Amino acid sequence: MDNIEKKFEDLWNDSNVQNIMNKVSNRYNRKIDLDDLESIKMDVLWKCIDKHDPSKSKFTSYLYQQLTYAMKNKLKKKSNEFNCDSIEKQDDKYQSKLKVIDAVSGLDQEAINILSQRFYDNMTMAEIGKLNGYSRETARRRLKSAIKYCQESCL
Repeated sequence: MDNIEKKFEDLWNDSNVQNIMNKVSNRYNRKIDLDDLESIKMDVLWKCIDKHDPSKSKFTSYLYQQLTYAMKNKLKKKSNEFNCDSIEKQDDKYQSKLKVIDAVSGLDQEAINILSQRFYDNMTMAEIGKLNGYSRETARRRLKSAIKYCQESCL
């Protein structure tokens, strides 16, 4: 085993080094895959062993700084990647919104008003009924009917 490999193994198993790496990677574990995190940690450790100047800083401080930079760069690259899956998801959301708009436009004006009063104005069934001149139960039935129509239209 080479000297640098031995140094890597010793540092990798060092509890202080592991604590530093875990502290930094825990900040990014929801944004970066675990496999990528481990890969970044190993890569940065190798680079730090190679480039660290003991006369300028402690090794753990240098490691912390370099690991933080590497994680931020990974996030930057990840956000800049062209991701077809996210575009497909956005397209699906757009198509779903169009279906809802089409469904709502098929309703009569009273049903549209009830949906608007309930979901945009946050009115209660009693308030909707009173405003439109009928009972709370009638408002509930008409709202239920409008929602059912929209759901069936969106299928």
